[in-house]
Amino acid sequence: MNSFDWDDLRVFLAVYRRRSVRSAARSLAVSHSTASRRLENLETKLGAKLFHRSPEGFIPTTAGEMVLERADRIETETFGLERDVFGHDTRLSGPIRITVPPPVAQYLIMPHLADFGRLYPEIEIEMVSTYDFSDLARRDADIAIRFAREPESYLVGRRLPDAAEAVYATPEYVEQHSFEGDTPTARWIGWRDLEEFPKWVKKSEYPRCPTHWRLPDMLLQLEAAKAGLGMAIVSCFVGDKEPSLTRVPPGGIYQSMPGWVLTHPDLRTTERVRACVRFLVDAINSHEALITGQLPLG
Repeated sequence: MNSFDWDDLRVFLAVYRRRSVRSAARSLAVSHSTASRRLENLETKLGAKLFHRSPEGFIPTTAGEMVLERADRIETETFGLERDVFGHDTRLSGPIRITVPPPVAQYLIMPHLADFGRLYPEIEIEMVSTYDFSDLARRDADIAIRFAREPESYLVGRRLPDAAEAVYATPEYVEQHSFEGDTPTARWIGWRDLEEFPKWVKKSEYPRCPTHWRLPDMLLQLEAAKAGLGMAIVSCFVGDKEPSLTRVPPGGIYQSMPGWVLTHPDLRTTERVRACVRFLVDAINSHEALITGQLPLG
C-alpha cells in the first residue's frame, strides 16, 4: 500500500462513504473527472474492481472491502500526524478552516471579520458555509460552529447562546390571511416534505395550515416569506432584523437549539485556533439577545 498515492485512497474512501463519484468529488472539492481518474488509477494498480455499480450506489467488492480496512488505518494515522504537528504550532499566523451554517456566517460572523483581520493580520480564514456537519477528526475543518443538542463526545468547545426560531411572514400576509379554523387561508413554506401536513406542521401552533412550495434552505425560505408566499420558520437573529417581516401571532419562540464552537482536542494548544475560538465566542455572544429571540420588537 505504501506505493499508492494518498489522493487515490482519499477518493476511494469518499466514494465508499458517499456512494457515488460525483458526491465524492464535491466533498473533496475536486472535479468529477479527477475523482473518476483517481479511482481508475487505484483499480489499475491493484488489478481489481473496487466497487459494484448498483441502484443503491457504489457498493465495495471483496477487494474493495480489503482496501477499505487498510485505507481507514492510513487515513487515521495521516490525520493524527497532521493534528499533532498542527496542534504544536504556537504562531499567530497561518490558515484556519471554519465550517459554519450559512445564516450564521452571513448574519453573525461576517460583520466581525474585519476586526479579526485587524487583530490577527497573519491568520488566514477559510470559511466553509454549509449545513453539513464536517468531520473534524478527518481535518475537514479546524473549527466548527454548530447548533445541536449534543455534539460528538470527542470534540471540545464552548457553548453559545441557544438559537431561537420563530414563525415569520410579511405584515400584509398576516393581515390578509386566516391561520385558524377549519379552512385557514395561510400556508407554510415547506421544506423537503412531500405531504401537505408533515409532523412539524401538526405540532405547530397552526396545524391546519398546509405546506406550499418546497424550499430546503432557511435563507431561501426567508426570501420566499419576504415575497409574500407564506409563513416560514426562521432563526430570530435573521427574522427579527428583517424590516419586511413580522412574527406571526402570537409571536412566541417556535423552538431553540444549543449552539457550540467546536474543535478537535489535538488543536487546543494551537495558538491561532485558540485565538480564533475566543474571538468567535465573544463576537457571537455579543448578539445574545438577538440569537435567543429576546430582542425587544418594535
